[in-house]
Amino acid sequence: MEFNILQHFKGLKDMPTDPFNGDDIGAALFMTGGMGDKISDKVDEGARKVGMDRRSFMKSGLGFSAAMLAANEITGMKFFEVEKAEAADLAAKQEAIQVARASADFVVDVHTHVCTRPGHYEVGKNATERGMWFVQLLDDLGKAFGLKNGTRDMNIENYGKLILQESDTTVGIFNPFGFREDYGGEDMIPMAYQKQVRDKWPKNTIMLAGGLTPNHGLDVTLDRLRQYAQEDKISGLKLYTFDSTKKKGWWFDDEKLAYPMWEECRKLGIKNIGCHKGIPFGQFYARYAHCEDFDATADDFLDLNFIAYHSAWPYHQELAAMKGFKPQRKNLYSEVGSTFAATVTSRPLECAHVLGTLLRDLGPDYVLWGTDSLLWGNPQWQIDAFRKFQIPDQLVEGHGYPKITDEIRRKVLGENAARIWNIDKKAAMTAKAEIVSTAHA
Repeated sequence: MEFNILQHFKGLKDMPTDPFNGDDIGAALFMTGGMGDKISDKVDEGARKVGMDRRSFMKSGLGFSAAMLAANEITGMKFFEVEKAEAADLAAKQEAIQVARASADFVVDVHTHVCTRPGHYEVGKNATERGMWFVQLLDDLGKAFGLKNGTRDMNIENYGKLILQESDTTVGIFNPFGFREDYGGEDMIPMAYQKQVRDKWPKNTIMLAGGLTPNHGLDVTLDRLRQYAQEDKISGLKLYTFDSTKKKGWWFDDEKLAYPMWEECRKLGIKNIGCHKGIPFGQFYARYAHCEDFDATADDFLDLNFIAYHSAWPYHQELAAMKGFKPQRKNLYSEVGSTFAATVTSRPLECAHVLGTLLRDLGPDYVLWGTDSLLWGNPQWQIDAFRKFQIPDQLVEGHGYPKITDEIRRKVLGENAARIWNIDKKAAMTAKAEIVSTAHA
């Protein structure tokens, strides 16, 4: 399955969006997705009722609420807990935001990125044709969400502005892109560049490492892992089991190639190990995006945490079954980056099934919040959408899904990640307040 965002959200790249305005981005996604035409008509109707043009209505935040209400009306199911006043009155909208924020104010985004490097990328110099295909994909996404220079604008400065200043994100865990085969033998996002993010916001960012594939040779891979841990002081791994080597990929449960990596992680004190699962994009083999290799690995390394990024969507049921049928497991996690973003505005029924399956079978303690930003612009729209999202009663009764309570929102948005990364919530919240106050001084 290839989920081409710009084809799915038809017209998104032609709709002007403000990258610093999360409401604007969220409304645009509602209006260009699967229900886009119908939602667009209702947003226009809402704008006329309050005497605003569409653009002002969307930027005000009223349009985002109107789009959620429209999705409820069109589907006949209550996916969003939004009152009509939130789409008609700015004071009511602001009050609703404050209430939602107060119920779940600590946000740890497990899935964030910077997407450039010093000198950027050039075919034949530091990138292959395949490597430039990926850069172009990210460029197009960035431009669709209002970043005029695409990946060049997905830099350290805008990481701070869009994620730490302009959203409710308290702590951003930033993930690498490896793929050394396609970027001149160096990680797509070099560690030296990534460390600048951590150095600038040490209490509000956590750095992971990637760029590890045993298909480069196990000895080389283990040496690189030791360097990441001992010199770069990483806090975990975010890996890809598909790659551009001749073998095309590898598996977490390969006892000869992968198990020595996990044994070394034990020695180095690396406890949290994530992997891109699901979303089998581009020119890579889909089979390596399945999560079946987590099964044996999670059993054989009970002291390590294994995190399926993207929740392995559309293979999330495979992941959930690994805990649903083995409830004794305590080290298997899912992360919702891009999966939630791609479905909540255009496929709310699918979004409800994905979240319902994860919460029911993995359990609320094992689902982690992530947005895959800066790829989706300012993540505030996703945070607000999750605070408002609900699994409709019909699905609760028919599938045994739990309702999303304030307690579950707090666990997913921040508490679960804080537990496994040992994040000091008080220190992070204090530092976050300083970032915001300095930015708006």
